[in-house]
Amino acid sequence: MVGGIRVIGVRPLVLARPGFNYSPQLLFSQFERRNMSTITKEPYLLNVDEEASKRLNLQHDILTRMLDGKLIPEPVIKRLESIQGSGRSMSYDWPACKQVKYIKVADLATGTGIWLYSIRKQLEELGLKAELHGYDLHDNQFPPEDKREDVDFHTLNILDTPAFEEIGPTYHYIHARLLTSVLTKEEWKVAIDNCLEILKPGGFLHFEEIPFGELSIEKDGAPASGGVLEKLQASMKLLKRDLDCGNNIYYYLEELELWETEHRKIDLRDCDEEVKQMQNVNARLGLEEFITNAIARGPAALKRLGFESKEAALERTASLGKDPGTQAYFVLHSILGRKPGGSFALQLTSGGYRGPVKSDLEEAEEKEPEEIPGPAFEEPEVEEEEEVQEEPLQSFVVPRRGRFQVSYTVTSADTESK
Repeated sequence: MVGGIRVIGVRPLVLARPGFNYSPQLLFSQFERRNMSTITKEPYLLNVDEEASKRLNLQHDILTRMLDGKLIPEPVIKRLESIQGSGRSMSYDWPACKQVKYIKVADLATGTGIWLYSIRKQLEELGLKAELHGYDLHDNQFPPEDKREDVDFHTLNILDTPAFEEIGPTYHYIHARLLTSVLTKEEWKVAIDNCLEILKPGGFLHFEEIPFGELSIEKDGAPASGGVLEKLQASMKLLKRDLDCGNNIYYYLEELELWETEHRKIDLRDCDEEVKQMQNVNARLGLEEFITNAIARGPAALKRLGFESKEAALERTASLGKDPGTQAYFVLHSILGRKPGGSFALQLTSGGYRGPVKSDLEEAEEKEPEEIPGPAFEEPEVEEEEEVQEEPLQSFVVPRRGRFQVSYTVTSADTESK
């Protein structure tokens, strides 16, 4: 427990899945895509060492500044508050419901977990209690186990569909960031479907991406990367990466008919000079990573970046960022969608109920009716009709807040009647 934020481990469980209230189009899309290959054959194009962790943390600081420190979108906050509020407003007569309901948040491609550590403060300020889980393909960048401060980390391939199916709908809010260099156009759809697999009905799915097609390094409005960035973009295209992933993610969420879809674009050109200079450093480090990674993968990878030899690549790396007056730009895409369902929850109990005390309605039903004096005149005799044996009516009880509950009786045996 850290400042009201509790984080517990996620273990592979096969969970019972209630109706998700998916649209038919969403269901068809989900099942249709299960037949696709779910493990990418392409290599990871960046590094996963200590230096890469420092760059990721710098990048996080840049994005936080661009978002004015608001890492969780407002619609998500409202939803999380309503979830926790529903737990707090439970009847005092139900001891099992008196426990505070913890929100469950997952961060995919979590890296160092810095996004999870950053949102803890925002959640604490809102009085929200959460379990925070981080997932990534590699564990190289996870903090040491003795320094994780209750944040739970697990390795998981975002394209491993069976693993997501095993976890099942668990989370109220799922966040994923900067997968543009990892996923092909088709793999993006598999990744989104997998995220929906572990998202609870009514939960939010949130992507933050910096598409390669909108990266630029300029001086006086002209390209100033020495061709490295342009060759990198061409290489991404050959590897079938989606250079317009921000817009395409949004289109796919719309196609799946997710609720409350939202697409924000934040251009670095609109930010202050300090943030721009931070991005200059980040861009240089990122390009160096791509080049050193290509060197490690061999001559074919170097040629895709336009280098004939390792020496030429190292020489170009040494010259990055030395030209004064150049500026690196990008556009941050924040894409949000809510999984259908989860707006209303009603639990019916037909027997064995040990909840609140009997309601006034039930007590009234148990009382013997008072005798009413008969009429002053004599009623005519009526032939007695043969008594028809009727099946007992089916009843059920809907629990209500406080000490009251409402009893309903089914008055028709017709299963089609309402």
